[in-house]
Amino acid sequence: MKNREKIIKTKLIWLLLLFLSACSGGNTVIRSEPPTAFITINGASQGVTPLEIKLDCSQTREFEVVLSLPGYLSETKQIHCRKFRGPKKNIFFELKPGQETTPKTLLPSPLTKLETGTLEIKSIPKESEVFLDGSFIGVAPLIKQEIKSGDHLVEVRKRGFNTWRKKFQIDSGSKNSYFPILEEE
Repeated sequence: MKNREKIIKTKLIWLLLLFLSACSGGNTVIRSEPPTAFITINGASQGVTPLEIKLDCSQTREFEVVLSLPGYLSETKQIHCRKFRGPKKNIFFELKPGQETTPKTLLPSPLTKLETGTLEIKSIPKESEVFLDGSFIGVAPLIKQEIKSGDHLVEVRKRGFNTWRKKFQIDSGSKNSYFPILEEE
């Protein structure tokens, strides 16, 4: 009889451990409306929405999730690891139209067409992040992005892939188009 009780107790402990690990494990899905918003978690770039990611509660108990998208106001949410259950499994952001501070290479409205050119980026894989002179400007495909004339550096990034970089010059009225194919790491 004692053996049977011991076996039952052992099975119950294993079931409890399995239940607790199932509750705290798994991935968190971050979604937004509109989609393809740029995500940073605790200051580190993570990709674009929708994104499925494992938030490691053994490293930190709180996560600051920031979403930004050109033409919309950035939004921040604090995510806390819950005891035995880990972080929330689904996080949704509804971004509101508005204008944030624009990076210096993007156009302020008073510039004339003669002082600008356009940049187009289409990439494989799609939804890669596009940075101009170190500032996030959107997600590929990026169509007819007006920028100031001059020398620039464009970078196309996606998690799990090598970054593509290109130094180029935008002349007044010119159109620069690139089609980078990112290689897996």
